[in-house]
Amino acid sequence: MKVRPPHWLPWLGPLLAAGAGALAGEYWLGGGFWMVLLAALVCGFAPILGYRIWKRLHHRR
Repeated sequence: MKVRPPHWLPWLGPLLAAGAGALAGEYWLGGGFWMVLLAALVCGFAPILGYRIWKRLHHRR
């Protein structure tokens, strides 16, 4: 049984970016602006990249 990737997965990116930026600002503020920006970018693009990889592997079978 093939499990298809959920179509809403890429839309989690902005929500995760905001959450990661807020957490980084609250707990890791020693890194300052760049730490918050890096955390937001990584967590914001992770669902999008995960969705694309999952979709590519799903279509390959």
